Amino acid sequence: MHFIEKIKRSLSLLLNIPYISKEFYQEGKGPFLLHISDTPEEIQSYLIKLVKKINPQYIVHTGDIVDNIKLEIYKNQKDAYLKGLKNFVMALEATDVKEVYYTAGNHDDKELIKSVISRGRLLKEKETFKIEGYSFFASHYYNENRPSTDYYLFGHSFEPKNKIEKSKILLNGLTGINIIDLSTGRVYNAIYPLGTNQFRKMERVRIGF
Repeated sequence: MHFIEKIKRSLSLLLNIPYISKEFYQEGKGPFLLHISDTPEEIQSYLIKLVKKINPQYIVHTGDIVDNIKLEIYKNQKDAYLKGLKNFVMALEATDVKEVYYTAGNHDDKELIKSVISRGRLLKEKETFKIEGYSFFASHYYNENRPSTDYYLFGHSFEPKNKIEKSKILLNGLTGINIIDLSTGRVYNAIYPLGTNQFRKMERVRIGF
């Protein structure tokens, strides 16, 4: 990354404005798919700004939609979870996105997700789907025993990082935001705002500028 771009990225982080690389604007053609995961309420307005900025036709969320509320541990927080879930889902689905795909994380409630989505779809376990000629599999946890698809999208843990494995593209939505150009197959990366891992109640990973 060039020095000027590093400065722009740093300023964007400080101002809580989504940073999009110059390469995306110069080379991206679209349609685009946005992959996000493990999204605490504190960063959801930032993500809506990002959606409006890049205008993806598709969004895949790989679970823990309201990640500041650890519903698996604190089951008595369903009301707070539902409020955060409604706010984020309604904001996502109010954009120009064509379709939103959701997978349930360990801190999600499937029935509550089903009750609030309208323009989206809650994926079944090991369900594969096709978008613009590419095959996808999405799950909250990284799973080595998975269907063979062009892209595998997941979250939950810092490992493994994005990689190519036997010509298949594996993308971790917890470590960063992934934007797939569905006309070329290229993946662009964006970063979550400062403090995201603290809001997730996860150990903070240092961001280098």
